[in-house]
Amino acid sequence: MSDPIDLSAREAIAHIRDGAMKAEAYAARLVERQRALAPLNAVAWMDEDRLLEAAHRVDAARARGEALGPLGGLPVAVKDNIDTLGFPTSAGTASLKSLTPKADAPVAAALWRAGAILFGKANMHELAGGGTSSNPAFGFVRNPHDPARTPGGSSGGTAAALAARIVAAGLGSDTAGSVRIPSAFCGTAALRPSIAGARKLYSDDGVVPLAADLDTIGPMARTIADVALLHEAISGQSVPTKELKGVRIGLPRGHHWEALDDDVQRIAEAATARLREAGAVLIDVDFSAFASAAQPVFETLLVNGFKSDLAIYFARHAPQFDAAEVIGRIESRDTKRLFDMAREADFPPQAITAARTMSRERVRAQYAEIFSQNGLDAIAYPTEPLTAPLIPSDGDRFEDEVVVGGKPVNKVGVLIRNTGMTGAVGAPGVSLPAGLTEAGLPVGLELDGRAGADAALIALGAAAERAIGLLPPPATEAILRGLRSVVGANPPPSSHRAEKR
Repeated sequence: MSDPIDLSAREAIAHIRDGAMKAEAYAARLVERQRALAPLNAVAWMDEDRLLEAAHRVDAARARGEALGPLGGLPVAVKDNIDTLGFPTSAGTASLKSLTPKADAPVAAALWRAGAILFGKANMHELAGGGTSSNPAFGFVRNPHDPARTPGGSSGGTAAALAARIVAAGLGSDTAGSVRIPSAFCGTAALRPSIAGARKLYSDDGVVPLAADLDTIGPMARTIADVALLHEAISGQSVPTKELKGVRIGLPRGHHWEALDDDVQRIAEAATARLREAGAVLIDVDFSAFASAAQPVFETLLVNGFKSDLAIYFARHAPQFDAAEVIGRIESRDTKRLFDMAREADFPPQAITAARTMSRERVRAQYAEIFSQNGLDAIAYPTEPLTAPLIPSDGDRFEDEVVVGGKPVNKVGVLIRNTGMTGAVGAPGVSLPAGLTEAGLPVGLELDGRAGADAALIALGAAAERAIGLLPPPATEAILRGLRSVVGANPPPSSHRAEKR
């Protein structure tokens, strides 16, 4: 057997189940990997002894002839804003280091019932309020493909751990792209589940919110096939096997395919060409009117969430914390500016109500009509208009710009340009690797489906993954060489390194 770190989640589970590999030996190898790559700052909290004890119990259960469950023995990284017993739910901010949950979040508990075990808590953008995970409180998370670059955010720690082969599966959360942005930049895969209807497909109980109207937990892995495994355990839905022949995929040229970096354009076009070669029918569709209608709904719900939802959460779940005080102590300049701007925003109550109800329903109807008129199974577009930007040595500012398509644009805005509107609709979206640039940087391709059709979209994503092919992992020596060149730039405070609790 090859190095266990290279196993997919499905392969690792199968080896543990049939006795070819001990769960404890596998966990120990992942711990060794995390120690070697600790300067990536992918992991915020960890208890190695607890992990190895949990893995030992899996082996003991198998030895007794007990069924292990569909995720039996699989270590999973969980984003630091999701409750897990035994660790703080810090949400990447120092003032919440004492926020200790009394129960696992329901989505995490579903994984444990399926036999998974907790590897550790993944680092993230502070309070999930940004798309880079350059976190001055817990250390800047670094991209394994180039440690001088961001892994994306806000679920950057989970994506970096996946790409670096520290874990094979994890959980993030997504408000405006926070599982899909880092998946695109790190060459991994993720699902943003549906949130349309009376309740969210994935419970957001036990999650520190950013904007509750848009927030959802999302499964992350190195492949869509492994994302499907987590989705089945969490949702109870069965993901079918699907082929691309005859599948109708819309390409929203009027918005999502505009103003792209040349490398992103080339690789995304090549990826969709492979979908066509595998039998998919590609149809250019005009999303410009939909985008114009969806953007204000998205912005209203996002800004209102920044303004109100943390205080509501603390009042209900952790009254010992004051939202204004926590926000006042934010160390990330970009995140602090966003919270301050939201506080100053003046939305009349009727505008918020309309964004949640009538306006959102109109946008959902527009989206559904485009699908119906064109007979679409999904739409496809580059997850991100650019590849992973360099990490500023002094951290992010709201005013920072990046060059995309030869023009300087605001970094905060461009990171969520394509991904934000999926949340406004409440539709599911998967991001999968489309390819690597000549510089070795990943490009992501996103597929969005009809609201509520998550299992069908995952099946389509898995078929697309087979047609496009998997990315090679970043070479260990290249990661270490990259880390050596930046290791002194922004190390985390020693008290916030991956810790034993």
